[in-house]
Amino acid sequence: MPKPNKSALQDLSVRLGHDFSDPALLTLALTHASARAGLKPDEDNERLEFLGDRVLGLAVAELLADRFPKAREGELARWFNHLVRAETCAEIAQEWNLGDFILMSGGEAGSGGRRKKTILANTCEAVLGAVFADGGYEAAKALVWRFWEPQLGVLELAAPDAKSLLQ
Repeated sequence: MPKPNKSALQDLSVRLGHDFSDPALLTLALTHASARAGLKPDEDNERLEFLGDRVLGLAVAELLADRFPKAREGELARWFNHLVRAETCAEIAQEWNLGDFILMSGGEAGSGGRRKKTILANTCEAVLGAVFADGGYEAAKALVWRFWEPQLGVLELAAPDAKSLLQ
């Protein structure tokens, strides 16, 4: 399975606004589990996805607390859920054109894997994990704030969650 060329990865790094000191982390973040054949179990993006999910949550919580200092907890929770959901992460991944870079099996690619929202969202989180692992929390936070802050304009339109509807 071919890896993205160095120039393509550099273009992605520029799009992300992070110059990787360890470019192998970005390649790992782009390696879907379907590419695991012939790889060691830890040579896909699942661990970075786990890490990136937590980084995203913290950075989005901080963004909301900063931008909406008078908002109540219920509003913040609803907005938080909207910003960290898979659909939002997939939209950000599409903005980054991540589908073009994901390393996956031929079967997964042939079944439209590069456009699947779940794969895009998971890869987005893995990229955040890679940025965190490479540059620390401030680098990851800067990335989240730059790409998730524009989503704040649609927060009022975000439907309340089921718990809020019941209350």
